[in-house]
Amino acid sequence: MTTWTLTIQALDEENTPQTLRFSQGIYLDADDNFYDPRILQPGLYEAGLYAGQLLQQSRSGYGETTLVNADGGLDYLADYAVDGREMVLAFDGVPQVTGTVARLAFSDTEVSVVLRDPLEPLRSPHPMETYAGDNVLPNGLEGTKDDIAGEPKPLVFGEVRNAQPVQVNTALLIYQVSSLSDCTVTAVYDRGVALDNGGTYTSLAQLQSTAPTPGEFRAYQGYIRIGVNATGTLTVDAEQSDPRAGAVAQSLAVARGYTLHEGDVATLNNYGAVRLYLTTETNTLELLDRIAESIGGFLTVQPGQQLRLGIWEAPEPTADAIRDYAIETISRSATGSGEGGLPVWRVTLECDRIETVQPDLESNVSEARRARLGQQTRRVVATDQSVRDRHPLAGEITIKSVLASYPQSQTVAERILALLSVRRDTVNVEAMEALLPTVSGNLTLITPRHGYGAGRAMRVTGYRLNAQTDELSLKLWG
Repeated sequence: MTTWTLTIQALDEENTPQTLRFSQGIYLDADDNFYDPRILQPGLYEAGLYAGQLLQQSRSGYGETTLVNADGGLDYLADYAVDGREMVLAFDGVPQVTGTVARLAFSDTEVSVVLRDPLEPLRSPHPMETYAGDNVLPNGLEGTKDDIAGEPKPLVFGEVRNAQPVQVNTALLIYQVSSLSDCTVTAVYDRGVALDNGGTYTSLAQLQSTAPTPGEFRAYQGYIRIGVNATGTLTVDAEQSDPRAGAVAQSLAVARGYTLHEGDVATLNNYGAVRLYLTTETNTLELLDRIAESIGGFLTVQPGQQLRLGIWEAPEPTADAIRDYAIETISRSATGSGEGGLPVWRVTLECDRIETVQPDLESNVSEARRARLGQQTRRVVATDQSVRDRHPLAGEITIKSVLASYPQSQTVAERILALLSVRRDTVNVEAMEALLPTVSGNLTLITPRHGYGAGRAMRVTGYRLNAQTDELSLKLWG
């Protein structure tokens, strides 16, 4: 018998693992497990991806399945722990939605299984240590209660240029640019003039016991110590052992219990180093989004908390299709990815970021360095005037990139322009179709409407499933 089924992993009141099984009709699986026929509404589920300015849509992700409880037969679930645990909604034994339960909601006659947005944990601040403020001067690396106690410790992801470190010991002139152990300080500047590198310390104890000579700095991991007080703004260049985009994105994901697709890590690494400097609380999702936007990419999540952070590309023809007989309604809201739903004629990337724009520079700072320290980013631009000639109202986009490489940024700008300077349809389809496509995957749309009679390759940017009525709303782009 074909039917919808729901399985939920849970802990009972004695913390014993349990598998909860429900169905829309009488159902036994291949292992003769009984499914309690209590599903009233198999599910309303929505999912979507984020690709910054490349797509005119916001990220989405939620869901809910409703169970019948008029007889109170599910009241026992009040003592069960299901939050943060896996659920699988399947049709005819084929999984359709795999997610994580947020909570159970009880009414007089129903129990709702509320699905958590799979990216919800990433919407909280990325883990940062804070300063204890317990220095007993001249000793200590945590500041005092009168200066930095309770403040977050800075973090370098990838690399930073001209960043202002935090002074953690005023008596010994010790500063910190990153609390990560794999940070290497490559240069220190006082009013734009490089200090001499006096060598690397071998331990925190040596850092505190041995002072550099005047005009020098010495470093240990993310700490630096200088020989005499700085005459002006003190800045630092530093980097992780692997500052490339893929390695950084993977470390951000792993810190929150996710993994990044192996192929995406390799692809991202080809873009070279990124520059992310955290001195205040910042959501992990925002950091990953900034990397995705910088490469002209997208971010979404797959079952098992695996992230996909890949390059957003033109759709490719595929045998997977939505055909006219399955389509109830179809609408096209845009024929381009720019403002007003038109093609894009110019793409600008602001890249090669420095953290501190400096007016207080020594007189012997070179004109080239003085000019660079006067601008926070450099700009690369890709244009196609023929697009503007055809579409006078064509749009343009500006991306604040975290890429360090100017040439790589130019390549990204040109690729995005090639992708968005041509017709790109944004289509919404209401279909009588229960099986779900892969978000970010390819799909062929075949219908005589809107010139799609021969089929048009599309990429799936999101969907909304009403499992009870087998209605599927698709967001397509291509």
